[in-house]
Amino acid sequence: MRLGVRDALYLFIIFLLIAQLWSVSRENERLREEQKSIKETLVTSQLTHEIFEVRHHAKLVKRLMDSPQNNKSELALLIELNNTKYSLSKLEMNVDYLGAWLGYEDGTLAPSGGDCVKLLDVVYSSIQSGNMTNKDVSLVNRGIDAIMNFTYVYPPTYENIVNGLNEMNGKCKRLLQEANKTN
Repeated sequence: MRLGVRDALYLFIIFLLIAQLWSVSRENERLREEQKSIKETLVTSQLTHEIFEVRHHAKLVKRLMDSPQNNKSELALLIELNNTKYSLSKLEMNVDYLGAWLGYEDGTLAPSGGDCVKLLDVVYSSIQSGNMTNKDVSLVNRGIDAIMNFTYVYPPTYENIVNGLNEMNGKCKRLLQEANKTN
């Protein structure tokens, strides 16, 4: 069986097409990896910014708790507790949303959320009602410490942020149970 020039040319073209297909598939894989890396960097940047915002408000709450209480400082404390609560709930919501965007839709890395937000609600209500006890002050300080420890300890990767949120919310849940303020 002899191959003619035309057959050899066809084989050569087929070989070139296969080589091109292989090259394109390798390039696509490289681009997918690069896209995933860019997505993770964007998510990390966004969440890091939000963590700094939570830290800022938590620090202000801590300072206001240590200052002598009067009407103005109590109002400032209520405002900063509300800002901390808002920043923390926004962070938890964005962790869920951005996790789905990264492909963690199966819930393997979903944070168990809300316990620190509930704790801040309880504290806010205690301060607003004027029935703040030493136990409540201790609860606030330990809750804010748990929030601030989360913002300092965890390097900003999605997995570490989720694990940190879970640990922080676990501490807040224990604090709520200690204070007998849960349902």
